[in-house]
Amino acid sequence: MHAILLAILSSISVGIGTSTGKGISTIEVSLIDAEPLQPSPDSSSSGTVATPEVRPAEDAANSADSNMFGLPAPTGNDQGDEAVLSSGAEGLFASGGGGGDGGIGDGTGATTTFFGVSGRGKKIGYVVDKSGSMGIAGRMDQAKNEIIRSISELPDYTSVCIALFDEDFQTFDLDGGFVKCRDGAISKIKRWIRDVAQSGGTNPVSAFQFLFSRRERPDVVFFMSDGEIPPDAADEILRLNRRGPNTVIHCIAFGQAAATAPLRRIASETGGTFSISVPKGPR
Repeated sequence: MHAILLAILSSISVGIGTSTGKGISTIEVSLIDAEPLQPSPDSSSSGTVATPEVRPAEDAANSADSNMFGLPAPTGNDQGDEAVLSSGAEGLFASGGGGGDGGIGDGTGATTTFFGVSGRGKKIGYVVDKSGSMGIAGRMDQAKNEIIRSISELPDYTSVCIALFDEDFQTFDLDGGFVKCRDGAISKIKRWIRDVAQSGGTNPVSAFQFLFSRRERPDVVFFMSDGEIPPDAADEILRLNRRGPNTVIHCIAFGQAAATAPLRRIASETGGTFSISVPKGPR
């Protein structure tokens, strides 16, 4: 019997893992073939912000298949873009979210990326700068390509609302706002977005007012700007967000001239991510 018992015990191995901490210390960002970041079991919306590691990333909008959407491919250097994740990194894994029927908080929805930042939900908003400075070095074409690529990743049960802003905004569906990601609708969005031209100044408030006044509330918003926004814009955007369940807002500063302080604040206070994406310029 002792021999049998020893044989059984010798066949059993026990693995013991060790924890390296409660937070998430590293987020790897790639603007080409970015893999969705998955929720961590230990993550929460407690306000603790992990400090991510800075890694170089390629720009998805300038990848080899950029022209698959029928938009001009901008010229660029061979080094690719850099993306820097900063405040609010934990927001990628936040348990909260907008909308009561399948937001980021209830484990449903779909994941997509926008300039390397991952977001998840059933109702996804895009508030993207189309001011005059977006005409520099093909920036507007990069942004358009990235929007189409991002929504093309989504299944047809998800909905998107796209608002391109200067002092005012333009949107695909002014009456409804959110559009199901079916093939026919994506084709129409592609044709619409191709004709949108950059012009004017940089004020995202009216775009957010439109987005947050829809019958459906977004689970997550990708907000991108390449310039200075009005001093009180962050206050108004956060006030609009507080009128309902929290919507996670991921903020992307597109280029070194973008105002980072208000974007960092919006991301931090909504559980989102702040990132800097350096657009490719002329050779």
